[in-house]
Amino acid sequence: MALRKFLRLIPALLIIALMSVPSYADSSFKESLLSLEGVLSVEDVVQSGDAKFAEKYLVTFEQPLDWNNPDSVTFPQRCLIGFNGFDRPNVMYVSGYNLNDERFPTSSHEIADMFSGNYISVEYRFFSKSAPQGLSHRGTALWEYLTDEYASNDFHNIMEQLKDILSGTWVFTGTSKGGQATNVFAYYYPDDADAYVSYVAPFCNGNDDPRAFNAIYNTIGNERYGEAKAKEYRDLMMDFQVEAIKNRDYLQPKLVKTSSQDLALYEITSGEEFEEIVVNHVYEHWQYSKSFESIDKVMKLPRIDDPSTDVIENKEFLDGIAAIITADMDSEEAEDTVFPYSVQAAKENGNCGLRLQPLRDELAKLGITMELTAEREKNFLAAMNFTAEQKRLFTFDPAMRNKMLEWTNTNQSNVIMIYGDSDPWYFMRLPETDNPNIHIFTSSNHAHEVTIKNMEEEYSSQIKELLSQWLIEYPDIKPLSSSSSSGCNSGLFAYGHGLLLIALILKRKTH
Repeated sequence: MALRKFLRLIPALLIIALMSVPSYADSSFKESLLSLEGVLSVEDVVQSGDAKFAEKYLVTFEQPLDWNNPDSVTFPQRCLIGFNGFDRPNVMYVSGYNLNDERFPTSSHEIADMFSGNYISVEYRFFSKSAPQGLSHRGTALWEYLTDEYASNDFHNIMEQLKDILSGTWVFTGTSKGGQATNVFAYYYPDDADAYVSYVAPFCNGNDDPRAFNAIYNTIGNERYGEAKAKEYRDLMMDFQVEAIKNRDYLQPKLVKTSSQDLALYEITSGEEFEEIVVNHVYEHWQYSKSFESIDKVMKLPRIDDPSTDVIENKEFLDGIAAIITADMDSEEAEDTVFPYSVQAAKENGNCGLRLQPLRDELAKLGITMELTAEREKNFLAAMNFTAEQKRLFTFDPAMRNKMLEWTNTNQSNVIMIYGDSDPWYFMRLPETDNPNIHIFTSSNHAHEVTIKNMEEEYSSQIKELLSQWLIEYPDIKPLSSSSSSGCNSGLFAYGHGLLLIALILKRKTH
């Protein structure tokens, strides 16, 4: 093309470039949010300390309760949105629970941090304030609308709305129950995101999956600590449980706080709940990679083997056991987290099943019998929060699990799955697959707290490389070294400025 012809085209090219800039370029991000269909409110969020985002808001969307009848009843769904730029990569995160970024603080922001991206944390339907009117933890009405598919529809709707104003690439991610929701979302909406990253995602075989407790008593920790050391830790935890149950007369009143009325409502005994509290502590100890030193220290305190002996002589030892278990109980989730989780687990996500025969065998050596029998332990965790009527209605349907088993072989989206192999939930996961679109990374140094940042450098580097390929659209665009507060599409403006620069250079050369 002759130089003069090219110069004559420059004004037209500049007009095209400037016309391509979205209309939201002249408005603030908050104004853009308020203009979206279905947004009920946008509230400013004050960031403390070293702010990660240029702006941050609590946004409430209006969502259909029944996606098969979207014009009927609605409910509010909350999102926390951190904004760094209209054209930055967007990270949509779900914990699968309440809107609480402190729940998994080590993983909730790390991908957004890597790319100085925007961060959208979504509260799961029916948790906390993202729930319809009339929902009751003692009733059965409306709970049929708490499903994986409806939750995926919620996320899809929010993402579609935000795509009207955010032009960057998208990653959908979540941890634990949120990791499971991430895999499910990739099944229902494989084209919504450029990448799907699930952390420590379980997928149980029904409501009585024995794999975690089988591992807890036999193999857990082998990869992380070596077989000899892992067995030492497993034996330590067994000794801890035996001593707690052996001294139940002293410990049970301290640990069981459920009223006799509620125990009767849920058809469990105080003794069964006490035993569940003890074994649940062992589960959580492995899950969150807690130090074994604190338990070892307590177990080395002077103890009296005869539980009928005056407890005052054994008080330091028993109070040490109570303090360790109580510390975990103090961090337990509120009912508005536990109950909806239990409902969804009972209906389609599945749950861990107790398998306590090894513990019973050790107690039998001392002539002690557990109240939680082998027959009663079946489905105990799934049912202990339900009334008789709820137990009748909240029954497991394997359809979702069967869909996900098929999905692992057919998925064509960019998927990363991250695990820690000393996590009890690791033993209740989707099966391994040779699908080249699913990239599985398992850390031997971590359990449920594993992240991209803290796992082995080899794996961390591979994950970051994959994400860079998927989330950065053009090779010459790099992650920002600091957050951008630009209120426009900087890529298009760069293009327009580039044309202007070319025009100026060429004009100079013609004179």
